[in-house]
Amino acid sequence: MKSNLFKILTVFFAAGLLVLSGCKKPDPDAQSAEDDARGGYYMSDAFAVGNNQAGGGGGKADLPGCVEVYKNDVDTVILTFVDNCEYRGAVRSGSIIIKYTRLADIGVRAAEIVITFDNYTIKDIGVEGTITTTFGGTYIKPAINVVATDMVATFSDGRTISWSSDKTFTILEGFGDGDISTNVIEISGTATGINRKGVSYTARYAAVTVDRSCEYGYPVSGTVTIVSENGTSVIDYGEGACDNIITVTNGKISVEVKL
Repeated sequence: MKSNLFKILTVFFAAGLLVLSGCKKPDPDAQSAEDDARGGYYMSDAFAVGNNQAGGGGGKADLPGCVEVYKNDVDTVILTFVDNCEYRGAVRSGSIIIKYTRLADIGVRAAEIVITFDNYTIKDIGVEGTITTTFGGTYIKPAINVVATDMVATFSDGRTISWSSDKTFTILEGFGDGDISTNVIEISGTATGINRKGVSYTARYAAVTVDRSCEYGYPVSGTVTIVSENGTSVIDYGEGACDNIITVTNGKISVEVKL
């Protein structure tokens, strides 16, 4: 049970990426959709790398030799990637810094995790900013609030994605059974950013539901609305069916897309 919330949160981040990954073709602002999804990926990856170290978990044995681990035994872990370290399918450099607050009385290693970066790159893309995750909700229906502030991804050509987001991930079903593949997760919240073309956008997630038992892995219901100077697109994931079909509406035009 101790590590269950940490495994689930990694899935949450990945689910946020799936929400936008199939929307590029019919979206008049495909760049914003893609870049919002990329931001979700960088956040997901950083948490997946660091989550098992927070609150005293994990250890050097869990990491390759090119990762240096510093722990102060109170509230901080620093993972430093040296010599162009290849880990989890990506070459990395610099450091991921994890600060955590423990609440032993609720049975988890850390109730709040704050992730920052020091000269960090993944696949030659620089990542900076702050990611704060806070566990809340109830024992029956746990929720995790994920706030990203002042996030920037810098590409080798000098272009950047900048964004901030505030999302809540609620476990509707399956928590506590030891099998995260049975979780039903609802995602709500907002993201704002500037894509690589310098266009500002917002993305609003409304009751986007991911059923981990569905074979396709895409959300099964809910909507994501992307707004920029190029227009408004609404991605509708349906009414709960486990499929790979979405509807994208731009103004008076609706298109059904197979992901």
